[in-house]
Amino acid sequence: MKFSLSYLAAFTFPTILLFAESKEVPEIPTRTEADSIVATQEQAREHREAERKAAIEEIPASEEWKVDHGNRQTILRRVAPPPAKVTIRESESTDEATIEPKWTEEEIAAWIAAQPVPRTLNLSAVVYDHSFTKITWREQESGEEWTVLSNIDFRYLSGIGSFEDKNHYWQTFLFVDEIDSEKEKEIAPLAHTLQMQGESQIASPTGDALRTADLWLNILPSDFLPTSPLHDSSTPPPPGYLIIADAPDTARPAALYAGLD
Repeated sequence: MKFSLSYLAAFTFPTILLFAESKEVPEIPTRTEADSIVATQEQAREHREAERKAAIEEIPASEEWKVDHGNRQTILRRVAPPPAKVTIRESESTDEATIEPKWTEEEIAAWIAAQPVPRTLNLSAVVYDHSFTKITWREQESGEEWTVLSNIDFRYLSGIGSFEDKNHYWQTFLFVDEIDSEKEKEIAPLAHTLQMQGESQIASPTGDALRTADLWLNILPSDFLPTSPLHDSSTPPPPGYLIIADAPDTARPAALYAGLD
């Protein structure tokens, strides 16, 4: 059976027209309604955040400290480990019941006392010729600076890190620079000329433009460095440091020894 094109169009057009009329156009909210929807969603988000923060703060914390990132802060909390779970099986049922024993105040206090105390170690250092390091240590309260020489190559310790010992949890911020004495001697004449012309602020502990290891090598004991001829290559000296003070009886902060040790 054959159908003409006009007959087929007449047969299908009402269906298409009926389908088009059945679609609903979504209603566009007014500005007031849109503002109300946004405010409701924002209020719900703030409510969820407040509930999440409250749930976190409900967990007892032995320590709490803040890290300032400039435009925001991170709050770090050291919490107790979850208590051990005890599973018991009832005689008349196959169901298992989980009981979480509560810690006593004495147990919490003992656990807190056993935790390492958080400490921060900020050091800037200069490594000379890959052989020894000059460290600048600053006291946090007074800002007083101390110069320390170490036979450890601090290039392997630079950056941000952390570690624990028996008494403290340390967060380290170590900023390390390097100096090659031979290269310094090559540029010394130019640096000295610029300094005489008032165009350079380069200076060393000796007050001139040459920054080499010579000044500190004159202070270090002969057996202090791993490269010393007094040491066999298979038996390097133990890690050590020397504190540079103005006088032998100058008081040194206890925190200086704690951090360096």
